[in-house]
Amino acid sequence: MSVISSLRVLRHSAVTMSAVMSAVVVASLLSSRVEAQAFQYPSLQLPRVSTRDYTAALVGGAGSSVLFQWREGWTSTRHVELDAGLADRKGGASLVAFVGGSVGQELTRATKEQPLDLLLTGGAGLAFGSGLTVLRVPIGVSLGHTFELDQEMSLTPYVHPRASIDLCSSCGTEKRSRSEVSLNFDLGANFQVSQQFGIRVAGSFTGSDLAGGRDTFAVGLVWTPAALVKP
Repeated sequence: MSVISSLRVLRHSAVTMSAVMSAVVVASLLSSRVEAQAFQYPSLQLPRVSTRDYTAALVGGAGSSVLFQWREGWTSTRHVELDAGLADRKGGASLVAFVGGSVGQELTRATKEQPLDLLLTGGAGLAFGSGLTVLRVPIGVSLGHTFELDQEMSLTPYVHPRASIDLCSSCGTEKRSRSEVSLNFDLGANFQVSQQFGIRVAGSFTGSDLAGGRDTFAVGLVWTPAALVKP
């Protein structure tokens, strides 16, 4: 690839990354719901199976959260994931802790005939603290495409729509138990700086009034151990 072609690819990738980040930030700022809870967070799930990776992210919205994710390959087409973190809700009296687990199953990989990677996801998450408990059981599909760049770099824009069963105790101003089925989706991108390190940004746009009545956005650093990097 010539220098001019490389510069064109990098410029196109930068424009794509900027467009995704702008969409995430603008959509998050336009959200007008109240009773927001910061433990609603983006899945940060790419449409490909992971052999092993670790993600540390900051989440913003109606407060702030710190999020840690660990993905571990189970088979060549399946991985398991563990999430954990703490949320400082805006207006909340105390911190909220959250934990979750999920499974990702590869449905298809991009080919010359079709350009998308698809990953089926399902799991459960529990948040507790500040006088409430929330249980979520989401299932969805992450889909996107990876654009290969020079020097082991790549860019992967993706979307991750999900349906979720949400249960909450002591919710709202009436402090009563509630349940609902919600539709949510993430819009994000991963910029792979090298085989081991990537930068991931995403926004999570939710239809739930229980487990995060306001949209959130996240910025994370992803690390894959050198011995497990796929060729």
